[in-house]
Amino acid sequence: MTTTTPYTNTNRTGVLKLWLLNFVANAALLAVGYYWLLIPDAHGWQIAATTFIALVFIVLLLWLRAGTLAWFRVGAFRRDSGIARAYRYSFRFVPALAFWVLVFIMVAWVLWTLRGFIPQFAVWLRQSINAGPPPRNIMHDLNWLLLAVVGYLLPGVWVPIATTVAASGVHPEHLARSRRVWRRPLYWLWLAVLLAIGVYIPYRLVWWIPELQTLRQQAWSMSARFLLAYLIAITAFLAVVWMAGAYTDREDPIEP
Repeated sequence: MTTTTPYTNTNRTGVLKLWLLNFVANAALLAVGYYWLLIPDAHGWQIAATTFIALVFIVLLLWLRAGTLAWFRVGAFRRDSGIARAYRYSFRFVPALAFWVLVFIMVAWVLWTLRGFIPQFAVWLRQSINAGPPPRNIMHDLNWLLLAVVGYLLPGVWVPIATTVAASGVHPEHLARSRRVWRRPLYWLWLAVLLAIGVYIPYRLVWWIPELQTLRQQAWSMSARFLLAYLIAITAFLAVVWMAGAYTDREDPIEP
């Protein structure tokens, strides 16, 4: 018997399986990435091995994301307690998702490089209008504005399209209809709440250093804080994808 949520018609067993898969797979990929950095590159075969491992790592990472996005995006997948079908279906769209990820990285990088011009722009703006707050205050406001654009607006624009790309590839009609989600105020409100939970709370946990007496206590505290931060981040990520996929599916249903 299928158990579904009343609003998004999503199978809870499927959500739990996706959560467990992302919890284990992301940790495994992090471990592989860490040990990949330790591989020496003194010989040609070592360079070839690190290149091969890097390519496999990227493909697996993209496939993990594609399957997760597609499962929440397609109503037929969300109603199913299994997740294997979504991953088999989405594998063909991994190259398209890789392109969309590359677009996001390039745009984010270009926007973030603008931070180097903020001091000059703040001085120029203050001198041009010959009024208003001092340049330091303008710099502070512009830095926060840029952070909001890169950390909130850009992901908000990117995620609905990413769910569609993972479920149908670069299909112009589906992509055009997916953009309707951007006009939903509730989508942006939920995104702000989930990003605040998934980014700010883990950040505070990781950098919080309690006053403890022994190294053993500090080690246990660090392990517990990192684990809790990881749990919150994974849960918030799936919540964002769930919310974005459900909204996008309402605007543009896709049948596998």
